[in-house]
Amino acid sequence: MREGLKPLRLHWYPRLRSTNDHAAVLRRRGRIFAPCVVLTGKQTAGRGRGSNSWWSGSGNLTVTFVLAQEDYLPPHEIPLIAGLSVRDAAAELTGERNIELKWPNDVLFDGKKLAGILCERVTKADLVGIGLNVNLDPAKAPPALRPSVTSLLAIRANRQPLDLTDVLIRVAQHLHANVRRRANQPFVTFLRQYERHHALVGKRVAIAGEAISGRVEGIDRDGRLVLTDRGVTHRVVAGTVIIPP
Repeated sequence: MREGLKPLRLHWYPRLRSTNDHAAVLRRRGRIFAPCVVLTGKQTAGRGRGSNSWWSGSGNLTVTFVLAQEDYLPPHEIPLIAGLSVRDAAAELTGERNIELKWPNDVLFDGKKLAGILCERVTKADLVGIGLNVNLDPAKAPPALRPSVTSLLAIRANRQPLDLTDVLIRVAQHLHANVRRRANQPFVTFLRQYERHHALVGKRVAIAGEAISGRVEGIDRDGRLVLTDRGVTHRVVAGTVIIPP
């Protein structure tokens, strides 16, 4: 694993409440240096956006990548580049090309959640927390989540379990390559790729906790979600997107 993750250093823990929280504590104390990986075999209190939580069951990959803060990579770009990286890795691992992205931080298949991403900036480092359902059996998820989650195993044609180390290395390779590529290519290049897999375009959505709803037109050059409603254009910087039934 360490060899496959180079040049990222590995920090492994059998059990953590949250890889993002632990990475943030270690970074503030000067005990980890970018680029590195904070990985756990069991996450007990993962976080999503805002007050949302991330449930981690058997067969999940829960990891935080710690990247050096770069002038060419502003915070609003990181969730989209990370999402694209996870999406492309998942497509390679499963052979399934119809894996989609839900702005700003979810990876979906057939409308069901495959992965979630939480990005935070701490002490001149960018934390990219990823929860990816690898060998998870959706039937063993909590009852409220079963209709809305899936996994790489569930969508893989041969239904063979994947090696979690191989999955981690593949995700790390895509993320590392895209961050390096961003140094030489404009953000719009990544946006074009993102839009090809964007699950929300053309759908009517609402933003949780905000009096904003409308038809999704796409993402603008600053990574904002663009909605139109009765001739009014809304540009959403951040938020949880709700797709009405």
